[in-house]
Amino acid sequence: MYICICKGIKESDVRKLGQAGITCPEKLADSLGLNDKQNCCGRCIKNIAKFVDLAEEEAPCPKSPVMR
Repeated sequence: MYICICKGIKESDVRKLGQAGITCPEKLADSLGLNDKQNCCGRCIKNIAKFVDLAEEEAPCPKSPVMR
């Protein structure tokens, strides 16, 4: 499903970034080109929290420390 029409960003694009460990708002915005004010309406950057949620769902879990 498209979540940003003007940039052509799909939910799967954000999930792939999450799988690569990119979950912070600034890095997601940079990776997706949402900071490009000339070619982006700005609606997505206002809703970046939704992008973060999608990315975090796919982020690899940190390894648990070994208990001894």
